[in-house]
Amino acid sequence: MDKRPASAVFRRARPTVAEALSLPTVWRGDGSCLDWRTLVQISRPGWWLVHIWLYLAPTGHKYHLLVTARFWLGLLYALFPLNLLVYGLNDCTDVDLDRDNPRKGNFMYGAKCTKEQVRDLPRIIVLMNVVGIAVLALASGHWLTLALWLVICFSVNAAYNVEPLRLSSKGPWELPCVVFGFSGVTALASIVNDIPWAPLGFWAHMTCLVLRTQLWTELLDYEPDAKCNRRTTSTLVGKTWSKILVVLFLAAEAGVTWYFFPDMLMRIFSISGIVSFVALELIRGTDDREKKKAMKAQNALGLSLVFWIWHKGLFAS
Repeated sequence: MDKRPASAVFRRARPTVAEALSLPTVWRGDGSCLDWRTLVQISRPGWWLVHIWLYLAPTGHKYHLLVTARFWLGLLYALFPLNLLVYGLNDCTDVDLDRDNPRKGNFMYGAKCTKEQVRDLPRIIVLMNVVGIAVLALASGHWLTLALWLVICFSVNAAYNVEPLRLSSKGPWELPCVVFGFSGVTALASIVNDIPWAPLGFWAHMTCLVLRTQLWTELLDYEPDAKCNRRTTSTLVGKTWSKILVVLFLAAEAGVTWYFFPDMLMRIFSISGIVSFVALELIRGTDDREKKKAMKAQNALGLSLVFWIWHKGLFAS
């Protein structure tokens, strides 16, 4: 039995608590520990627009939310702590592969973490997400619902990135996992802002959009994934069927758009996706770099429509 005074025990515990709650103190370090630049790179700012689109979807045309603190706190959480969770778990398991990946080391595709940095990354992820959800719960009053949401969020991301499941390398099971994971951002917006869930048309459109983007990305990474025996849906079915599936999901997206949304801009964009993909895959001499640039441009154009969609309230109930 420890007979030391309670004050002595407390003083000894304080450094441990302080370390558990500590955050980086510099923007750019020497790689021996995490710094803010690495954390921001891990969160992939180049893809923050995806979470902006998902978060704004059910809030469309609800201008009164723009003057509430919880709306902006929820958006900030979706941009950084949540993206840190989504991509950070992936980086924890791929540190050796990322070190030799020429696409890494930037704000689009993520950081090149050292093993020392990755060792402390799970603690930072848990800390920032638990604190972030606590702030949102304090602002909205939905403590139990948001606690349950966070548990589900961690579970889905762990299932996608971490063994024994690691669905990201067990195609085709990564597809429903990705769709379910992205849908959580939209659910978060409804919970935090006390608004109805998005209508059926949005969920159908979002499902088609996520699936065709995921398959298109896997197709672009087909060669490196096949070389390291990573089983994605694309490497499982082969290049030809991957292209067919992308076209089918693009066609489904267009069909959903024309059925649910009487908006000409959305309809034109849905058709342009099919045209862009078919043109890129049929034109001889278009290399992977050009295809990736075209995909980014097409996605950026679609995501830029979110502000028009928000103004019109097309995705809101």
